[in-house]
Amino acid sequence: MIRTRRTKNNNTITGINITPFTDVCLVLLIIFIVTAHAFTKESSLRLNLPRAASAQTPLPASLTLQITRERRVYLDTTPVTFETLGQRLKQARGSGRADLLVVKADEGVPYRLVITAIDIARTVGFDQIALATRQPETTAARR
Repeated sequence: MIRTRRTKNNNTITGINITPFTDVCLVLLIIFIVTAHAFTKESSLRLNLPRAASAQTPLPASLTLQITRERRVYLDTTPVTFETLGQRLKQARGSGRADLLVVKADEGVPYRLVITAIDIARTVGFDQIALATRQPETTAARR
């Protein structure tokens, strides 16, 4: 029979190996840098937003706010300014004319003007605000 010698094996850990931890941290850092760079590129794209396949005709009991390319503002067909818009919307809301505000902005209007109009409408109590779009052109209509 073969005899083996058994020695006392000391299995105590004298230190922590941080190499695997460092590798994982560097991989996560690289992934974060790559994805953060992709998000910044995406936000700098020039977008043409006013077309939507799900565009629907607004409800008849709605109030329409139009912003033209020349930055003129109309409440239904009445010209208003951003300074008087809140007061006019408050009057329309108080008279019970409409609970829904449909914002129709030309695609050349700066986004901040649309946000300003929506902010004014929310301030005076409009909770239901819709952004108007138009149906995309079909391939038959393009020819």
